[in-house]
Amino acid sequence: MENENYKVLKGYDNSCLEIIQSKVTDIKIKVYNSQQASFIPDPNEIQMYAEDNNTRLIFETMDLSVTKGIDVFNAIKWYVRLRFNNTSPLIKHFEN
Repeated sequence: MENENYKVLKGYDNSCLEIIQSKVTDIKIKVYNSQQASFIPDPNEIQMYAEDNNTRLIFETMDLSVTKGIDVFNAIKWYVRLRFNNTSPLIKHFEN
């Protein structure tokens, strides 16, 4: 896994669990656990939701730009595989 394009950072403001960061595009995505944090969506960002074994995660972009947007789905897919050891989580919904 040393050639991974992403890394996981610890949430720095206690509102989110972790932050996914792309080493290539520098996109950042906050990760929330719907049971542990109160989440208020930012209307200027994209939110995606994944569910696995009754665990619901919320993903929200940080300062999204058009040039970085293409990497959002791949970053979330990488994170879910890493954390859940699952290649096929159910991504239920997204808003923009």
